[in-house]
Amino acid sequence: MVHQKSFSPKIGTATQIFDRRQVPLPRRTVFVWITVILFGNYLLTIVKHATPSLSLSRLLTDSVSVSLFQYMAWFAVFRLLVRSDPKPLGDLRDFCVSIALCLLIFLPADKMIWVVGLGFGTYLWFCNSGDHELNAAGVVLGGLAVQAFLGPIFFNLLAAPLLSAETAVMGTILAATRTGTVWHNNIITGPDGFGIVIYSGCSSFHNLSLALLVWLTFAKLRNPDWQRGDLARGLVIGASMILLNWCRLYMMALNVDLYDFWHDGTGTEIFEIAAAILVLFLSLWQMKLRAGET
Repeated sequence: MVHQKSFSPKIGTATQIFDRRQVPLPRRTVFVWITVILFGNYLLTIVKHATPSLSLSRLLTDSVSVSLFQYMAWFAVFRLLVRSDPKPLGDLRDFCVSIALCLLIFLPADKMIWVVGLGFGTYLWFCNSGDHELNAAGVVLGGLAVQAFLGPIFFNLLAAPLLSAETAVMGTILAATRTGTVWHNNIITGPDGFGIVIYSGCSSFHNLSLALLVWLTFAKLRNPDWQRGDLARGLVIGASMILLNWCRLYMMALNVDLYDFWHDGTGTEIFEIAAAILVLFLSLWQMKLRAGET
């Protein structure tokens, strides 16, 4: 009597084979092209905001007005992707995620590019297969999306207590140096009756996310791995930006002439240049420290 071996398909094994099926492209190439599409839509958004006037001067002005630090973050993402391992091939999961993200970009929403950027950055972070450069690219891209999209949302949600706390700090400093200064909520009034109201756009926390993005960009460009002193150096950069803006707020609260100079006049440009130089200097400083720790 011949016994025939029964055959039963192993669904789990078939599924694993399907998940591991590769596409004839390196993962790095797939991820670079997704980033190119993201960055292209980022530039198209700038062009869109330049309409209906499509003059070259207007377009260049709008392009330059976008923070140069964001361009630096985009450069870091591309640089880290190019430095990643070119050997591993992409699989169906990479391909399907890439197609889905590309389709989401074209949804009619102004901030959709940042939603996709955050999703893609998260994917690179968790699905990098041990490639530290891909992980770092995901972190920087996620940081860019947080700074441009989630940061303002979180700030608006916490604006009331943050502005009250900042007003309390500035009011206390001014009261200690100018007798008769009083403050309430987000209003500071001097002894001569002149006062200022601290709104969200003037808050020291308004540009904090941008300073932290620069810290993250330079840190990951130098070394894709986190190091022991990174958090402390990020706190130093953030605190320096807050202190610099407090100096500006202090000058604005002294009298109307100083307010006009620092809020609407040449002082605004001086502050922006000083803030950019400070952040760049501290970021280069942290790169030097990180080099000594490797």
